[in-house]
Amino acid sequence: MLALNTHTNNTDRRIVLHVYMDSFFALVAVREKPELKGLPVVVGTDPKRGKGRGVVCTCSYEAREYDIHSATPVSQAYKLCPDAAF
Repeated sequence: MLALNTHTNNTDRRIVLHVYMDSFFALVAVREKPELKGLPVVVGTDPKRGKGRGVVCTCSYEAREYDIHSATPVSQAYKLCPDAAF
């Protein structure tokens, strides 16, 4: 989305650019491994079968259907969707 903030004086014109990149790295993973397309993809630390520490950096929209989001503890993400590609 591109928003233009205009003032009466043209020298004060600014361009504000908003880029939504919440699932960017998950989409990069799918691009690198096309077999992941349509599957829940979680980017973060190794979940170690639900005993891992750390948080989800990002995830695909398919993973969000399991209530996984950025900053979700990776151990909880594994419990919510153990078949996801981590």
